[in-house]
Amino acid sequence: MKLKNLTKALLISSLLFGGSAFAKTIIKLGHYNSDTHSSNIALMEYFKKTVEEKTDNRYEIRIYPNNQLGGEDQIVNGLRNGTIEMGITGLLLQNVDPIFGVWEWPYLFKDNNEARKVFSSPVAKEVGDQMEKYGIKLLAYGMNGFRVISSNKKIEQFSDFKGLRLRVPLNSLFVDWAKAMDINAQSMPLSEVFTALEQKVIDGQENPYALIKESGLYEVQKYIIQSNHIFSPGLLQISLKTWNKMSDEDKKVFEEAAKVYQEKQWDLAIKAEQDVKKYLADNGKEIIIPDEKFQKDMLQASQKLYSNFYKKYDWGESLIKKINDAK
Repeated sequence: MKLKNLTKALLISSLLFGGSAFAKTIIKLGHYNSDTHSSNIALMEYFKKTVEEKTDNRYEIRIYPNNQLGGEDQIVNGLRNGTIEMGITGLLLQNVDPIFGVWEWPYLFKDNNEARKVFSSPVAKEVGDQMEKYGIKLLAYGMNGFRVISSNKKIEQFSDFKGLRLRVPLNSLFVDWAKAMDINAQSMPLSEVFTALEQKVIDGQENPYALIKESGLYEVQKYIIQSNHIFSPGLLQISLKTWNKMSDEDKKVFEEAAKVYQEKQWDLAIKAEQDVKKYLADNGKEIIIPDEKFQKDMLQASQKLYSNFYKKYDWGESLIKKINDAK
């Protein structure tokens, strides 16, 4: 009887004081993409599995798509103050430091392969590492994709841009790009775009292929102009407060999982983009690929933007040279 009581006491003691040995660390990871988006699939199938398996389930990665943990600004703020452990966002941190917005400078990349190469290069790491000054550790660059124009006006040459009423995000970079292209920029929230197109308040809008399909915007558009004017990455990040609590061994696991995530997500995103293009064509949308002269005219018109960037940011010209050298 005494032995039984002693055994019970030891068991209770081990649970009370040794429970941390069996504790599981929960990592909440929020993002804005849908559950069928390539980033969410790659998180579930590769990042989550790799971390949990390699740590013998000492970590549990809980993924929250569709803004379940809040919008991009809330995710970024949560990462910075440590209330959210991980997240995927766009380049919102450029509002704090403009260097993080360099990846969306117009016509920086010619295609997905070139962008992929640069985002795996030392210069991408160099820029990403600077996020630590703001409480965030960058783990991987994912692909959201090139932004293209959807329109009810046929755009086959640069001069066709004149007078085009195009919705752009509430972001000065996009407004400046549109002006340089001689486009009539109309800033409005994404939630208002479908109705504005339907009521012919605007002629078109610009977004990555996947969003044009997922949001149903293609239903009220006739043409897709593959302008590839701005490339948007999706950044896999972890709060520095969470990161600094990890052992070196666990950090290596997360970095390994992030490397796998980046590789697989790009594969999935590139395939998804091709699938969306086929879907849009099958649904009667005419996809216009700009010819060499059209592309050259867009690049030439963007040079005034770069001149302004270089005047505004003392790091601009040297950083763009490093990016171009990495291509």
